[in-house]
Amino acid sequence: MSATGQKSLFPELPEASLQKGKIDTDRPGKEPVLVSLCFLGVPCRWHGRCAKRRDGLLDKLKEKYVLVPVCPEQLGGMPTPRTSETLRGGTGAQVLDEGWRLFAPETNEDVTDFHVKGSHVALEIARQVGAERAYLKGGSPSCDKDGITGEVLRRGGIHVVRVD
Repeated sequence: MSATGQKSLFPELPEASLQKGKIDTDRPGKEPVLVSLCFLGVPCRWHGRCAKRRDGLLDKLKEKYVLVPVCPEQLGGMPTPRTSETLRGGTGAQVLDEGWRLFAPETNEDVTDFHVKGSHVALEIARQVGAERAYLKGGSPSCDKDGITGEVLRRGGIHVVRVD
């Protein structure tokens, strides 16, 4: 159980590390912040290619924060490359509250659960490291501020910033 009474997805971490802000970093005094992994130039996007690197943004963020990169789709168990589903005008809130589903156009497979699982893992990571902010890739059915992960993080008390 974490300090907040929630069962941890990472039970192997010592109890002290579960308390907000208690994980040691190599940059003392800086708060952690989640960032989309693809901003670092890692080819983890759906098509297996890199997103536009965000060096200016990352340099600015590194002045104030310790960067904690996440890829919710990969955290949810999806491969890279993967299918190209979109929310088709919907939102993460509609997936979570109204039963909207995400279907892979290439295979017609329902991939909603991968996105939902990955968003909850991202929130758990934010809680584990004490992150209160997240800078996420706009246009993604997961990472977008209005996507599934954006919505799960916001509901978890994380301030989410969309980066296009």
